[in-house]
Amino acid sequence: MQIIKQDQVQEKIVIIRNQKVIVDTDVAELYGVETKRINEAVKNNPGNVWAGKISKKHNQIGKTHGFAIFPDDESGHESLLDTLIKTYGDSSIHEMIYSYAPPKENPTKKYEKLLREKTGIYDDTPIKKFTNIQFENLWKTIQQMEGYKAGEIIEVYRISGVQILGKNRYQYCLNEGEWISNSECINLATKGKVELEICLLKLSNKFLRTPPNSLFQKRLEDLICKKY
Repeated sequence: MQIIKQDQVQEKIVIIRNQKVIVDTDVAELYGVETKRINEAVKNNPGNVWAGKISKKHNQIGKTHGFAIFPDDESGHESLLDTLIKTYGDSSIHEMIYSYAPPKENPTKKYEKLLREKTGIYDDTPIKKFTNIQFENLWKTIQQMEGYKAGEIIEVYRISGVQILGKNRYQYCLNEGEWISNSECINLATKGKVELEICLLKLSNKFLRTPPNSLFQKRLEDLICKKY
Protein backbone atom coordinates (compact mmCIF):
# COMPACT_ATOMS: atom_id res chain seq x y z
CA MET A 1 0.00 0.00 0.00
CA GLN A 2 1.28 3.47 -0.85
CA ILE A 3 2.25 5.59 2.17
CA ILE A 4 1.79 9.34 1.82
CA LYS A 5 3.83 11.62 4.08
CA GLN A 6 2.04 14.03 6.41
CA ASP A 7 3.65 17.15 4.93
CA GLN A 8 2.46 16.10 1.48
CA VAL A 9 -1.12 16.02 2.74
CA GLN A 10 -0.92 19.25 4.74
CA GLU A 11 0.42 21.34 1.87
CA LYS A 12 -2.55 20.33 -0.29
CA ILE A 13 -5.24 21.35 2.22
CA VAL A 14 -7.24 24.49 1.48
CA ILE A 15 -10.09 26.11 3.40
CA ILE A 16 -13.38 26.37 1.50
CA ARG A 17 -16.53 27.56 3.25
CA ASN A 18 -14.81 27.04 6.61
CA GLN A 19 -14.05 23.40 5.82
CA LYS A 20 -10.71 21.76 5.17
CA VAL A 21 -10.69 20.09 1.77
CA ILE A 22 -8.20 18.70 -0.70
CA VAL A 23 -8.97 19.48 -4.32
CA ASP A 24 -9.62 16.46 -6.52
CA THR A 25 -6.64 17.07 -8.78
CA ASP A 26 -4.32 17.35 -5.78
CA VAL A 27 -5.64 14.08 -4.32
CA ALA A 28 -5.13 12.43 -7.68
CA GLU A 29 -1.54 13.65 -7.68
CA LEU A 30 -0.94 12.36 -4.14
CA TYR A 31 -2.26 8.89 -4.94
CA GLY A 32 -1.00 8.73 -8.51
CA VAL A 33 -4.43 8.11 -10.05
CA GLU A 34 -6.66 9.85 -12.56
CA THR A 35 -8.95 12.55 -11.21
CA LYS A 36 -12.06 10.59 -12.19
CA ARG A 37 -10.93 7.69 -9.98
CA ILE A 38 -11.22 9.64 -6.71
CA ASN A 39 -14.87 10.69 -6.72
CA GLU A 40 -15.71 8.18 -3.98
CA ALA A 41 -16.09 7.89 -0.21
CA VAL A 42 -12.92 8.17 1.85
CA LYS A 43 -12.89 6.47 5.23
CA ASN A 44 -10.42 7.50 7.94
CA ASN A 45 -10.51 7.34 11.74
CA PRO A 46 -13.70 5.69 13.12
CA GLY A 47 -12.62 5.83 16.78
CA ASN A 48 -10.69 9.10 16.77
CA VAL A 49 -7.53 7.28 17.88
CA TRP A 50 -4.48 9.36 18.64
CA ALA A 51 -1.52 9.35 16.30
CA GLY A 52 1.27 7.15 17.62
CA LYS A 53 3.03 3.81 17.27
CA ILE A 54 -0.17 1.81 16.83
CA SER A 55 -1.67 4.14 14.22
CA LYS A 56 1.61 4.16 12.28
CA LYS A 57 1.48 0.38 12.22
CA HIS A 58 -1.89 0.69 10.48
CA ASN A 59 -0.78 2.93 7.61
CA GLN A 60 -1.26 6.34 9.19
CA ILE A 61 -0.68 9.00 6.50
CA GLY A 62 -0.85 12.10 8.68
CA LYS A 63 -2.46 13.65 11.72
CA THR A 64 -4.64 16.61 12.66
CA HIS A 65 -4.97 18.02 16.18
CA GLY A 66 -3.18 14.90 17.42
CA PHE A 67 -5.61 12.46 15.79
CA ALA A 68 -4.38 9.99 13.17
CA ILE A 69 -5.38 10.23 9.52
CA PHE A 70 -5.71 6.95 7.63
CA PRO A 71 -5.96 6.22 3.90
CA ASP A 72 -9.07 4.05 4.32
CA ASP A 73 -11.69 2.87 6.80
CA GLU A 74 -10.16 -0.57 7.27
CA SER A 75 -6.84 0.87 8.45
CA GLY A 76 -8.55 3.22 10.90
CA HIS A 77 -10.84 0.50 12.20
CA GLU A 78 -7.99 -1.96 12.74
CA SER A 79 -6.07 0.75 14.59
CA LEU A 80 -9.01 1.23 16.96
CA LEU A 81 -9.26 -2.51 17.68
CA ASP A 82 -5.51 -2.74 18.20
CA THR A 83 -5.60 0.23 20.57
CA LEU A 84 -8.37 -1.30 22.67
CA ILE A 85 -6.51 -4.60 23.02
CA LYS A 86 -2.88 -3.49 23.33
CA THR A 87 -3.33 -0.23 25.22
CA TYR A 88 -6.44 -0.98 27.26
CA GLY A 89 -6.63 -4.78 27.31
CA ASP A 90 -5.88 -4.96 31.05
CA SER A 91 -8.20 -2.05 31.86
CA SER A 92 -11.84 -2.02 32.91
CA ILE A 93 -14.38 0.09 31.04
CA HIS A 94 -14.06 2.76 33.74
CA GLU A 95 -10.26 2.87 33.53
CA MET A 96 -10.23 2.79 29.76
CA ILE A 97 -12.78 5.52 29.11
CA TYR A 98 -11.29 7.99 31.62
CA SER A 99 -8.03 7.69 29.71
CA TYR A 100 -9.45 7.41 26.19
CA ALA A 101 -12.01 10.22 26.59
CA PRO A 102 -11.02 12.30 29.64
CA PRO A 103 -13.66 14.52 31.33
CA LYS A 104 -11.84 17.71 30.36
CA GLU A 105 -12.86 17.20 26.74
CA ASN A 106 -15.71 14.66 26.85
CA PRO A 107 -18.96 13.68 28.63
CA THR A 108 -17.05 10.79 30.18
CA LYS A 109 -19.71 9.68 32.68
CA LYS A 110 -22.32 9.50 29.92
CA TYR A 111 -19.78 7.68 27.74
CA GLU A 112 -19.10 5.08 30.46
CA LYS A 113 -22.81 4.57 31.17
CA LEU A 114 -23.55 3.90 27.50
CA LEU A 115 -20.60 1.50 27.15
CA ARG A 116 -21.78 -0.51 30.15
CA GLU A 117 -25.35 -0.63 28.83
CA LYS A 118 -24.26 -1.77 25.37
CA THR A 119 -21.74 -4.37 26.56
CA GLY A 120 -23.63 -5.56 29.65
CA ILE A 121 -20.43 -5.21 31.67
CA TYR A 122 -21.05 -3.50 35.01
CA ASP A 123 -18.01 -4.73 36.95
CA ASP A 124 -14.25 -4.32 36.48
CA THR A 125 -13.78 -7.12 33.94
CA PRO A 126 -10.72 -6.26 31.80
CA ILE A 127 -11.40 -5.64 28.14
CA LYS A 128 -9.19 -8.53 27.03
CA LYS A 129 -11.64 -10.91 28.73
CA PHE A 130 -14.73 -9.61 26.93
CA THR A 131 -16.58 -12.06 24.72
CA ASN A 132 -16.53 -11.40 20.99
CA ILE A 133 -20.02 -9.90 21.14
CA GLN A 134 -19.14 -7.71 24.12
CA PHE A 135 -16.00 -6.48 22.39
CA GLU A 136 -17.89 -5.76 19.17
CA ASN A 137 -20.49 -3.78 21.11
CA LEU A 138 -17.65 -1.88 22.77
CA TRP A 139 -15.98 -0.64 19.59
CA LYS A 140 -19.29 0.02 17.84
CA THR A 141 -20.40 2.22 20.73
CA ILE A 142 -17.09 4.07 20.72
CA GLN A 143 -17.52 4.81 17.03
CA GLN A 144 -21.06 6.00 17.73
CA MET A 145 -19.94 8.29 20.56
CA GLU A 146 -17.10 9.67 18.50
CA GLY A 147 -19.67 10.73 15.92
CA TYR A 148 -18.03 8.76 13.15
CA LYS A 149 -19.27 9.01 9.62
CA ALA A 150 -17.47 8.41 6.39
CA GLY A 151 -15.68 11.37 4.91
CA GLU A 152 -15.98 12.24 1.28
CA ILE A 153 -13.67 13.75 -1.28
CA ILE A 154 -15.61 16.48 -3.02
CA GLU A 155 -14.47 17.42 -6.49
CA VAL A 156 -13.89 21.17 -6.29
CA TYR A 157 -12.78 22.65 -9.58
CA ARG A 158 -10.85 25.84 -10.13
CA ILE A 159 -12.07 28.15 -12.86
CA SER A 160 -8.98 29.06 -14.87
CA GLY A 161 -10.51 31.18 -17.63
CA VAL A 162 -13.61 33.20 -18.53
CA GLN A 163 -14.85 34.14 -22.01
CA ILE A 164 -17.44 36.84 -22.65
CA LEU A 165 -19.80 35.63 -25.39
CA GLY A 166 -22.29 38.49 -25.24
CA LYS A 167 -24.42 40.47 -22.81
CA ASN A 168 -24.66 38.38 -19.63
CA ARG A 169 -23.35 35.37 -21.58
CA TYR A 170 -20.16 33.66 -20.47
CA GLN A 171 -18.36 30.36 -20.60
CA TYR A 172 -15.86 29.09 -18.09
CA CYS A 173 -12.75 26.93 -18.26
CA LEU A 174 -12.36 24.25 -15.58
CA ASN A 175 -8.94 23.37 -14.23
CA GLU A 176 -8.68 20.46 -16.65
CA GLY A 177 -9.20 22.63 -19.74
CA GLU A 178 -12.88 21.90 -20.38
CA TRP A 179 -15.06 24.87 -21.33
CA ILE A 180 -18.58 24.90 -19.89
CA SER A 181 -21.58 27.20 -20.28
CA ASN A 182 -22.81 29.70 -17.73
CA SER A 183 -25.75 27.46 -16.76
CA GLU A 184 -23.42 24.46 -16.33
CA CYS A 185 -21.14 26.50 -14.08
CA ILE A 186 -24.10 27.70 -12.02
CA ASN A 187 -25.14 24.06 -11.61
CA LEU A 188 -21.64 23.18 -10.34
CA ALA A 189 -21.75 26.13 -7.93
CA THR A 190 -25.11 24.91 -6.61
CA LYS A 191 -23.52 21.52 -5.85
CA GLY A 192 -20.47 23.11 -4.23
CA LYS A 193 -18.14 21.82 -6.95
CA VAL A 194 -16.77 25.27 -7.79
CA GLU A 195 -16.11 27.94 -5.17
CA LEU A 196 -18.35 30.59 -6.66
CA GLU A 197 -21.29 32.52 -5.30
CA ILE A 198 -24.56 32.70 -7.24
CA CYS A 199 -26.00 36.21 -7.27
CA LEU A 200 -29.34 37.43 -8.58
CA LEU A 201 -29.88 40.45 -10.83
CA LYS A 202 -33.22 42.00 -11.68
CA LEU A 203 -35.55 39.86 -13.79
CA SER A 204 -34.16 36.78 -12.00
CA ASN A 205 -30.95 36.78 -14.03
CA LYS A 206 -28.11 34.98 -12.26
CA PHE A 207 -24.40 35.73 -12.32
CA LEU A 208 -21.37 34.20 -10.64
CA ARG A 209 -18.65 35.78 -8.58
CA THR A 210 -15.71 34.65 -6.48
CA PRO A 211 -16.31 34.83 -2.70
CA PRO A 212 -14.43 37.68 -1.00
CA ASN A 213 -11.00 36.72 0.39
CA SER A 214 -11.03 33.30 -1.30
CA LEU A 215 -7.62 31.63 -1.12
CA PHE A 216 -8.64 29.00 -3.65
CA GLN A 217 -10.43 30.66 -6.56
CA LYS A 218 -9.07 33.73 -8.36
CA ARG A 219 -11.46 36.57 -9.12
CA LEU A 220 -13.39 35.84 -12.29
CA GLU A 221 -12.81 39.35 -13.63
CA ASP A 222 -9.08 38.62 -13.53
CA LEU A 223 -9.52 35.48 -15.63
CA ILE A 224 -11.21 36.99 -18.69
CA CYS A 225 -9.37 35.84 -21.78
CA LYS A 226 -9.67 35.69 -25.53
CA LYS A 227 -11.24 32.62 -27.09
CA TYR A 228 -8.73 29.85 -27.62
